[in-house]
Amino acid sequence: MKLFIASSLCWDYHPNEVITIAKEYGLYGVELWAEHIYYHQANPAEIRIHAEMENIELTLHASSWDLNICSINKGIQEQSIVELKKSIDLAAALGALHMTFHPGRLTVKNYLVEEHMRALVTNTKRLLEYAAVREVVLSQEMMEPIAKEILTEPKAMNHFLEQVGPGLQVTLDIAHTPLEENNEVYLEEQQRVNSIHVSDSKRDRYHVPLGEGEINLEEILLCLGEKDLPIVLEGMDTDRSLSFLKKHLNFLHKEWKERKISI
Repeated sequence: MKLFIASSLCWDYHPNEVITIAKEYGLYGVELWAEHIYYHQANPAEIRIHAEMENIELTLHASSWDLNICSINKGIQEQSIVELKKSIDLAAALGALHMTFHPGRLTVKNYLVEEHMRALVTNTKRLLEYAAVREVVLSQEMMEPIAKEILTEPKAMNHFLEQVGPGLQVTLDIAHTPLEENNEVYLEEQQRVNSIHVSDSKRDRYHVPLGEGEINLEEILLCLGEKDLPIVLEGMDTDRSLSFLKKHLNFLHKEWKERKISI
């Protein structure tokens, strides 16, 4: 299992410090959040050099906060594309394995769905063209099934991939799978998966530490242990104690001892 950590788990630390933390915990890589890099005003060239020195692989989670590439508001739509192109440039500067980004969503729940989908396909193609020139691999994240989200299950995502054409990959987030559904089935049905986000979830909250939610983690972790893909531990933690990350890792080490899961 190629374990990465999302830099959002270490928000108060500079990205270079996050890379050092990943090295100290014996992890394979870091998924840097673009917002985290901007927050610390970090230099991507210096981050890339530091990661190479520490032998830590990098992926990038593109800017996503306040963005919507299929917004009915054309100004929001175009500025979202501008911000994602900046993220693509950042991924290229970092030498990232790929860039995960969020799809657009409905501006108003249940209205103008086809118009949103046309914009989503068109603008994703624009981003793919931009990324190809910069030799950046794009990976679309499957979202949680909440109001206004569009791509939330394999059937919809696979149809979207057909519309967009070749080149786009998929990031599967096990915390986004409905609790009544099976993550192994989602992983089997979903095409072009090149990255997997891992955290636990509850009925009323997504992205909690492993073992503190309601996902059947034992089965999916056994499955993920056989995958040669970035497995990214996710969460948001602004405290310097790194308690969220430590809970993730303590759970995984316990599972490894009891079930011989490869981590």
